[in-house]
Amino acid sequence: MAGRRGWAPGVPGKPIESLLHQTRQAELPVGSRDWLMAVIGAVAAERPAPPLLAGPLTTGERRSVLEATLLQSGLAYGTGAADRAVELPAGAGPGLRAFAQLVAGLTRVSAQAAALCGSAHFVPMAQGKDPVPHSQRAQARRTQLLAVLSAVAGEAKAAAVLFADPLGAHEALVHRLAGKVALRLSRRYLADGGPFAGLPLHNGLCAIEVRACTTLALASFRQGRISAAAARITEHAALGWRTLLVELLAGLARAQEHGTGTQRSMAQVLRTQRLPAGEARLLRRALADARPPEALAAELRGPAQRRFALEQVLLASLVDDHFDPGEVAFVDHLATVLGFTLEELGQIEAGVTGFYAKHRDALAALRRAELPEGLPHALTTRLQETVSDNLDRILQEIRKTGELAELLAKATSGSTLSELERKKVRDQLIDLAKTIPALAIFAAPGGMLLLPVLLKLLPFNLLPSSFNDPPPRAPDRAQLALPAPKSSLRQSGS
Repeated sequence: MAGRRGWAPGVPGKPIESLLHQTRQAELPVGSRDWLMAVIGAVAAERPAPPLLAGPLTTGERRSVLEATLLQSGLAYGTGAADRAVELPAGAGPGLRAFAQLVAGLTRVSAQAAALCGSAHFVPMAQGKDPVPHSQRAQARRTQLLAVLSAVAGEAKAAAVLFADPLGAHEALVHRLAGKVALRLSRRYLADGGPFAGLPLHNGLCAIEVRACTTLALASFRQGRISAAAARITEHAALGWRTLLVELLAGLARAQEHGTGTQRSMAQVLRTQRLPAGEARLLRRALADARPPEALAAELRGPAQRRFALEQVLLASLVDDHFDPGEVAFVDHLATVLGFTLEELGQIEAGVTGFYAKHRDALAALRRAELPEGLPHALTTRLQETVSDNLDRILQEIRKTGELAELLAKATSGSTLSELERKKVRDQLIDLAKTIPALAIFAAPGGMLLLPVLLKLLPFNLLPSSFNDPPPRAPDRAQLALPAPKSSLRQSGS
């Protein structure tokens, strides 16, 4: 269900605890108004956590904290990890689950923005000093979170009324806005199934919705009101992001060996969005007449926007199980014109792969395939290419670090490295990445998952001589009856 406490759908102002036996989120139609309010109510009912950092934060610091949250949760990629505010039937498909986690993520990141801004109802109160009961504070949080989602959905004027007076008698307005928000979200983002090649575009559009919501939540809770002008600016910026995303993915599709089908499926994704006529025309033109990366890079001004562009293109290229030469060239060229080094590209690759390796449900929503091994396989292919291209330099650097060479040789011989030894390998590979960016991928979370791939690629006969000795030959049958010579492996190992 939506959570252990919250707002009971259809019962204005009544706590959900008394209706637990009647109302379960898993029994509500996903994407409906009541389901949406159950999710919002679950997040709102949680007691505020202590602040992560002491003292008031600057706008930049708040954005940095939220950016880290988006990356960790997967919302930066357009999918989300499982959220405790959501309960779904056991048979729910990956698309349905992805939509539910997206809605929970939108709500939760808005609540975190409120807490970072020190909004009255979203920060913990000292015991005995809170004049407002917890149930009323939860109601205020529920109302203001809905107001933010409503403003992102184009209902800023009505949302401003709710936000300004969250404890007022606005149940009719709450129901009306919740219905509009639920309809918009389900029309745009509830895609259970759909064309495989178009799903990366769908995920990118979800990620832009998350960023628009995060931006408006920060502005609203910082100012203590919802501004219609801020909502318009946010929506205009989001439309710009959507246009650039379509152009980037269309450019990637043209670089692919079989990109025509990808472009058709992208057009299908745009049709299923049921966008306003003007926006739909704009995005269709972007798909048909995408500009080159150099022209797009000029419009990607901030670091967050540049990273978003590279992440989405990288994700779209990884999800089909392999890099073809055209994709590799397009990704590398885009990274270059956006100002990313090979080291930074490797870190972003590992970050994307690390998230989906941990959250297979999110990857299953991105792919129709049963087994979500596509991203690790594609990244393995790319690592093979980069190591092969830099093999001489890598071997030269490894020879200089005797301990690293010994540990790698130990691992390739079949021995298991201890945690301390694995840490030493990682630290020294990170040091090597300063001169060989191809190894930067090991610096990111999950990077050591690729160590077995590296071991297979390195020719260890070129490592220190102590590891070059050939293994002892197996004795023939005549030798089996003879005593082992003093120089044999058996005696030397005793």
